[in-house]
Amino acid sequence: NWLRNVYKKVGDVPNYFRARVFDVVLRHLYKAALRRLAQIFPSFATSSRFIKELMLTSVQLVGIVGETGIPVDPGCIENVSSMAAGLPHFSHGFMRCWGRDTFIALPGLLLSTARYHDAKNLILGFGRTLRHGLIPNLLSERGHQPRYNCRDAVWWWCRAVHLYWLHDNSILGEQIQRNYDSNDNVTAASCDSRGYVSVSVLDVIQEILERHYNGITFVEWNAGRSLDEHLHVDGFRITAGVNTETGFVYGGSKHNCGTWMDKVGSSDHAGNRGIPSSPRDGAAIEIVSLSYLTVSWMYQLHKLGSSPYPGVNRYDNDTKFDIGITYKHWSELICANFEECFWNECTGCYRDTVGSEVPGADEKVRPNQAIAMVISPGLFEEDHRDRALETISEKLEGPLGMRTLSSDDLSYRPYYDNGNQSSDYDVANGFNYHQGPEWLWCMGFYLRAVSLSKKVRPNFEEYISRKLAPHRVMLSTSPYRGLTELTNKDGEVCWFSSPTQAWSSSCLLELLQDMGQF
Repeated sequence: NWLRNVYKKVGDVPNYFRARVFDVVLRHLYKAALRRLAQIFPSFATSSRFIKELMLTSVQLVGIVGETGIPVDPGCIENVSSMAAGLPHFSHGFMRCWGRDTFIALPGLLLSTARYHDAKNLILGFGRTLRHGLIPNLLSERGHQPRYNCRDAVWWWCRAVHLYWLHDNSILGEQIQRNYDSNDNVTAASCDSRGYVSVSVLDVIQEILERHYNGITFVEWNAGRSLDEHLHVDGFRITAGVNTETGFVYGGSKHNCGTWMDKVGSSDHAGNRGIPSSPRDGAAIEIVSLSYLTVSWMYQLHKLGSSPYPGVNRYDNDTKFDIGITYKHWSELICANFEECFWNECTGCYRDTVGSEVPGADEKVRPNQAIAMVISPGLFEEDHRDRALETISEKLEGPLGMRTLSSDDLSYRPYYDNGNQSSDYDVANGFNYHQGPEWLWCMGFYLRAVSLSKKVRPNFEEYISRKLAPHRVMLSTSPYRGLTELTNKDGEVCWFSSPTQAWSSSCLLELLQDMGQF
């Protein structure tokens, strides 16, 4: 109402003076917003300018956008905030809410800033949409026809629940009304049904683990060119499961990409249409780390009497057969096999995947190992971890972000151009999205991994001060007042990158909170 009244009066101002009045109004609003934020964010007023600007991206990227709302229980009249993966590319519509991006960014943007109500709503909203043991990659409008084509989002969701639980352990008892029946055999026409059984968040986590242990196989709803014009038909088949010998969660195939490295080729001229650039099928290192965190947490909950579930059941034709594996044994299995399977003495770091059907993919040197170190540090032998961090520093560390592929890899292509119309298979239509360009969100996890070691960077705080200097400059000079999605080689500007990305800011907020700077 205040804005309406102000702008009615602006109409009476001479044309040559309107821009000045407009500027005064915006400055007044900005200062009012800062005063309000000082009341909402407990540490805002006493934080450094850099941290304040990072916190402001939480306001920028999380808000109520009507047509892309989060699913709520029937009868709920509250408008729930959603998180944009980035701006302006992911501002509204079906491209706004990504399950993976939301829950990678939630701890920094919402928990670090004490926006617990918004964090809880996002956790519950995506929990309502569980199907096939997964949460959606793309939520779409209020959860109508979401797309279940990623294997990692559900594990990032579990991690977000765990971190929220550390703040408020009542989250596990929260009741949510499922949008979809747990029975996968319903017809495609039923995929928009509402009003299924009400369950707790703990029950949802249990179902996720049981569904993975029993194996997940389905074809995406409405598979075909109307859903994805580039993907080959085999790419619509989604699989995930648990290797009972190692305890590792695995899945995917060479025909699809179920992790954040999700670029699928689209160039007929170059011959890469329908081919995933980095499928990362098999057991991806960060998914193994995330699942270990969840499984070991569930074991501790049962041990403390906070959960009735000692493990997961094995099913035969939807009928409970027997106890499949206890959480204690499952977590021990992962821990016992992790180093043996993932450590690569030849490269001096950890394999990116184990069991990929793409030749050479397991041995790729990528930043996902640093992410895994932060999520489940107990899986890593100290000497191997420190050696890996030295290798990562040499081959992957950039000024702002982390190279997505080692600079000495034959497939390394550090310049991302989504408009490239050449016949070059490796770069046409941005095929190299995750084959060298430097992603900022990985930097936050890498620096947190470095903080675990006393050898790699002994003067850690001094190192961080220097390392984050270019981030401070970007944040204060960017027209979007945010941190970009990615850069080209050595921090060069990439014009196809979102100029402000949720997880880019979030992961630095987590780092700075770990360091006790707010």
